Amino acid sequence: MTIVQFLLALGATLRITRFINADFLAGGLRAWVIRRFGNDSKVTYLSTCPWCLSIYTVVPVIAAAALLGNSLWFVLPAAALSISYLVGIAATWLDQ
Repeated sequence: MTIVQFLLALGATLRITRFINADFLAGGLRAWVIRRFGNDSKVTYLSTCPWCLSIYTVVPVIAAAALLGNSLWFVLPAAALSISYLVGIAATWLDQ
């Protein structure tokens, strides 16, 4: 794996984890998990803990990086997710 593939996988993992874990648009998914499994379940904890969730998020991302490498099928979505994460960080920082 090249450093570029690694950085793209890192950025994609950051954004996917953040989306599931904290984004308003995924709030319905988190609410469904809470209703389905209960407030104190491990699945609910997993969906709200970025440290826990990232381990499960990174596995398919790294697999895609390893299998697709420099293919546009990996590079384009991973770059878009990475840039989205960086823009979110910059916007948060600049808005303070």
